[in-house]
Amino acid sequence: FRRPHQPTMPELSAIALGLNGGCCFAYAVLFGLMQNKLLQMYGVEADMKTWTKSDAWDVMIQIMRIVGAFEFLMSFLYLHYIGFPEKHQAGLRVGVMQYALLAAVSLYRVALEPTSAKNKAVALKSLIIQGVFLGISVVGMLNAPKPPKRKTA
Repeated sequence: FRRPHQPTMPELSAIALGLNGGCCFAYAVLFGLMQNKLLQMYGVEADMKTWTKSDAWDVMIQIMRIVGAFEFLMSFLYLHYIGFPEKHQAGLRVGVMQYALLAAVSLYRVALEPTSAKNKAVALKSLIIQGVFLGISVVGMLNAPKPPKRKTA
């Protein structure tokens, strides 16, 4: 009788880092290159003929590209850490911080900010995604291998 393969601690943390990296890469592409698709996913019908003439759009598109660049950086870091099991815990601590902060912003919008039901639904969608990745980061971090003890002089 053979027992099914049980993932080891480094495998769980590597999976969590990979999922975080994949999520960040998807957002990097959406924010950095596919802003119209991102807006559609959030239920916004983009009136590009009008919007592109607006100074506000110029600022908005720049902010979206900056967020895309940040998400690409985070994706790179998460995926890079996979090859270094002693760094899994630190990488996933960053994930916990990232998704806790993002979820706090979405929770504020859902629970406290006066906005339309449609906008609350969009924020709730974000909150669910962020909550899932916060949970993935916590589970991965708790199951990550402990870094080796440093030698003291």
